[in-house]
Amino acid sequence: MYGYLALICFVARLATSEANVIHGNEVINDKQLVLAFVVHRHGDRAPDADELSLSDEQEKIRNLTRLEGLEGLTNLGKRRAYQIGKYIKQRYGPQGLGLISNLYLQDDIAIRSTDKERTKMTALVAMAAVYPPEVEQQWDEGVGKVWQPVPYSAKPLAEDFLRYYSNCNKFKALMAKAKEESITKEFLPYKDLVAKLEKKTGRNFTENPLLFETLFDLFKSQVGLGLDIPEWAKPLLPRLSEAARLAYRLYFRSDEMLKIGGGVLLQQFTEAATALALGKPVTKRLRIFSAHDFNVGALMDVSRVVKDQSIPEYGSVFALELYRRKGGVLTVEPVFLNQAGESSPQVLTIAGCGPICDLEKFTQLTEKFLLSEEKFYEVCGIKSEL
Repeated sequence: MYGYLALICFVARLATSEANVIHGNEVINDKQLVLAFVVHRHGDRAPDADELSLSDEQEKIRNLTRLEGLEGLTNLGKRRAYQIGKYIKQRYGPQGLGLISNLYLQDDIAIRSTDKERTKMTALVAMAAVYPPEVEQQWDEGVGKVWQPVPYSAKPLAEDFLRYYSNCNKFKALMAKAKEESITKEFLPYKDLVAKLEKKTGRNFTENPLLFETLFDLFKSQVGLGLDIPEWAKPLLPRLSEAARLAYRLYFRSDEMLKIGGGVLLQQFTEAATALALGKPVTKRLRIFSAHDFNVGALMDVSRVVKDQSIPEYGSVFALELYRRKGGVLTVEPVFLNQAGESSPQVLTIAGCGPICDLEKFTQLTEKFLLSEEKFYEVCGIKSEL
């Protein structure tokens, strides 16, 4: 089993040749971090209903996840979430880049989660690692000495821009077109694999190529639960991982899909960065979004980050960081952590600019993807009180 766990990890990621590894907390004297937007994927979870429907061990999986429930954060996922928090504290706390204090101060940080249990639990556990209470914030002689509540916000799934792939009718229409086109393009070389998978699962991979990713995610979840991969799937795993990556990339197949998926976060970052450039006061300079692989990927793509095409791992973290350098110049740096607790952060490259990009240049390069939250609701046909 452990050999296949290693194989899954191997086939799920490619070498990040465009990245520069950051060793420890590199605080460089000629720059100061003034803003960071951080999007992370939740911790390891139990399979969801779609994934479970592809399994021939459904009863065993249900028994193993009777406490978490479908999609629930597993104990491994909770440990991963704590590693996310440790990374955030190490990088952005006083011992790192100094963007936040050891004390929880509401003007320092904003945490937003999607309205799913796994992301909300990830946010709670991560913040327990970021803000173990200092003496003045200890509120009890027992648990209050080691934990304090840190608030987050969440919007209903039906109107959350972070859940664009499930609530935006326009995006769904674009995805339907992408799936139809991909059958005779991206997935044409996998016709033999489709036949084998349809025979084993009884599902139509030709009609819905997203099932490649669904099946691959099932196997990842199974391994996390201590189950082996079915014998029939083992020789198919390398090609299944390739097809799963292609299926994941369908969410970002066109500029219009990217704008819907990542444009709101990009605009919020750009607005805060522009305000700082104009000398306006900006609070909550560390903004954290506890979300999903589709959010990590969307923000990376609209930021024009050069990266591999792998699916973000559980506990992956991507940040747009804004620095003020000597002379007052503001620059943007994209930083990626492949998996909290398992890897080191890397500074990636922005296409057409480099690993360090002047804010003005970054804004020019990404302008076509900007989307206000109000416009998102209009485009997607979502009614909101915003």
